[in-house]
Amino acid sequence: MSDEADPNREIVIERLMERLEAFAVGIGLDHETTRHIVDRVITDMPLASDDDRLARARNWMPITSA
Repeated sequence: MSDEADPNREIVIERLMERLEAFAVGIGLDHETTRHIVDRVITDMPLASDDDRLARARNWMPITSA
């Protein structure tokens, strides 16, 4: 089953987006860029916990905003 077919993927994306919103705004990232980062993290870390995914996303976000 592909990631696109997983109905829980959108739920996970939204959950992580909510937790990253203030950080993303604070460093000047728009919603679309933040969503792309979150989507990529989920793809790269399918079995990781939300906390591990959030840490990875937070590491990528300043690099993207530079």
